[in-house]
Amino acid sequence: MKKVIRYLQDQALEASQQKYSGAAYLSPKTREPQQRAKQHSPSYYKEQHTSHHQSRSAHPSSAAHSFPSHTAAGTTPPRSSGQDERAPPHLSEKIQRDMKRHQYALDNILQSYELYIPELDQSHLAGASGKKFWVVFVHGGYFRDPTVTSSSFYPALDYLVSGKGNGHRHLHNPLKHDEHVPAVAPYIAGYASLNYRLSPHQDKAPQDPNKTPAYELRNAKWPDHIHDVLTAIAHLQNKYGFGERYLLVGHSVGATMAMLSTIAAHRSFSKGDSSELPKIEPPMAVLGVSGIYDYPLIHESFSDYIGLTRNAIPNEADDVLASPARYNAKDYVDGWAAAGTKKRVLVIAHSKDDGWVDWKQVEAMQKVFAGSESAINCTVIELKGQHNDIWEKGTELARAIAQTVDIMRGLEGDGQ
Repeated sequence: MKKVIRYLQDQALEASQQKYSGAAYLSPKTREPQQRAKQHSPSYYKEQHTSHHQSRSAHPSSAAHSFPSHTAAGTTPPRSSGQDERAPPHLSEKIQRDMKRHQYALDNILQSYELYIPELDQSHLAGASGKKFWVVFVHGGYFRDPTVTSSSFYPALDYLVSGKGNGHRHLHNPLKHDEHVPAVAPYIAGYASLNYRLSPHQDKAPQDPNKTPAYELRNAKWPDHIHDVLTAIAHLQNKYGFGERYLLVGHSVGATMAMLSTIAAHRSFSKGDSSELPKIEPPMAVLGVSGIYDYPLIHESFSDYIGLTRNAIPNEADDVLASPARYNAKDYVDGWAAAGTKKRVLVIAHSKDDGWVDWKQVEAMQKVFAGSESAINCTVIELKGQHNDIWEKGTELARAIAQTVDIMRGLEGDGQ
């Protein structure tokens, strides 16, 4: 009987994988957290390239499913009702060919990451990292947007790897023309863009739990999201052995989780969940891009966001626990900088034209480290553009990453 059940599970998984590999990339008329974002014409992106499993899932099912350990990146999800077709962010053919998707857990299709290791680069191997770093990206989407996934890193990745935005030639290329932005490719051993379980989105992409496979459901509740992010990082560290030598980049709520990951060793981030979070070696640097760092504060600025927060963080008491700016400098020095024995870098990158996450979030995070000599070097980079423009166009995200890598090199006496 067990063999029969396993056979049926494998058949269901195979059918799901076929759907993911053949469906069109989907993008609705609204984006998170902004709901009236300007839409680009079809010519904005080039012909459809790879984008994977955009269907969002959440809580683990009772039976573990046997996902493949890795597949070629670029698979896409089945169509969800209420979504519009559009091409995915551009990814150059060379990167597309070498990028792989790995499952870091087996309960949900979204427990995966996309991995790109530059050709002929062996420095990602354990014990051979040299002075290179890894870049690990965590997407935003207010914990629920099924169209904002690991593929949101593609435009910036194109710039970082090739030094030119192949899909956006009409845009200013900061990596090529700005003398204040160093070339980053020689110093990066690998790039990973994480997916994690999502919360429901009943307006944009409703799911029928009676018809949707358990491993495709999007019903995550805090702290499921950060649990997945930490699990993914631990998986990468165990597999590639890069330890602390990585830059953890997060956009919007991805920045929330990137910051919280630095102090996760002894915290749960939820009053209703006392389970221990996965252990990671904290990053050498965090880059928060267009980030949310204080949920009670952003609720004061945008009361409409309260409902978005409750959708993912149902317990209001967890708002403070999920807010990086509500912790003090000592929390970060003790948990992230090993009681001050290690130098760490925090870069807060934000646009005053963001429109959906105001500058008060930057000030709240700055205030944590203000007026104290700390082992954590806190720097602010002002970006240009609206909230989703930062990752959609890729130029500003790539610029912030390149500048942060240069700061990291400076800690080791190798900066420009």
